[in-house]
Amino acid sequence: MKAIALQFPSGRHYPRRSLTRLVLNIINGFREAQQISHRYEQLSHLPDAELAARGIRREDLPRIALTRGA
Repeated sequence: MKAIALQFPSGRHYPRRSLTRLVLNIINGFREAQQISHRYEQLSHLPDAELAARGIRREDLPRIALTRGA
């Protein structure tokens, strides 16, 4: 999971172990999970012929949803 740094207008940086950083990491984790879920849903609704045209097998969908950030 990659963390997205949040920049505040004040330019204040929070200590590494702060509650704010924990909350932001949790929010970013949920956001990333939603993106993965969305990619999987989009691909899973495609017919097998369309997946084959893209060079994708249906059994590869979970791995592709996790590894491709689109």
